[in-house]
Amino acid sequence: MSEHPSNGSRALLPGQVKSWLGIVAFVLVAVAVLAFAFVAIRPATNSDRDRRTAQKALRADTESKAKALLTAPAKNADGSYRLPVADAMAVIAANPKVLSDMRKSAAVPAPAPASDSAAFVKADDEQMKRGLAVYSRTCIACHQPTGKGLAPVFPSIAGVPIVNGDTTLPIKFILHGLMGPVTVDGVTYNSMMPPVAGVSDQDIADVLTYVRQSFGNKSNPVTADQVKAVRAANAARTAPWNTAELGLK
Repeated sequence: MSEHPSNGSRALLPGQVKSWLGIVAFVLVAVAVLAFAFVAIRPATNSDRDRRTAQKALRADTESKAKALLTAPAKNADGSYRLPVADAMAVIAANPKVLSDMRKSAAVPAPAPASDSAAFVKADDEQMKRGLAVYSRTCIACHQPTGKGLAPVFPSIAGVPIVNGDTTLPIKFILHGLMGPVTVDGVTYNSMMPPVAGVSDQDIADVLTYVRQSFGNKSNPVTADQVKAVRAANAARTAPWNTAELGLK
């Protein structure tokens, strides 16, 4: 009579062990998965936080330097004198002809950089007029009527490969902004260009065409379709472009 309980106990033991081992194994796997996810996600979070912190610091530094350049009279590196933007805009508003006179006086021939195509195509007058209007309201304060910028914060756009080469680069700068060090005409700039708000594909095409055929530049026009394609390809992007990311030095 004593054999039955003993045999019954031994029959239950393997099942209990198997059940407990299954639970323990499940818990260990769950812990391992959670630990892996934590390690995998944490660097990305820190990296994203560091990126935002760096952007904020660079933006603040750029704004501080820009304020000094744009609000105080001074002498430029080339020997010309710089008026505060408010004074300059007041002069232009009083006499719009001043702007065209400044452009003519600054139109010193420069070596023509390589364009996108071997055959140069001149933009029509209407697009150049539209481009000048966009440039005057969105670009002129930083890059100046001469296109030579204000070192060491705003680089020159006269005769530089970034402007005259691959059209997708300046389109990206306008759409999303640009940050990080880049050397132009022997001067290293490490400031931040914010994205330009309130401009259509046609506006961007017009202003880039104007820039690429002014200030001694001689490169082919940009079309609204080119801008549209770049905008669509980067529609999900929210952060400014980085010079290192784009291979710029």
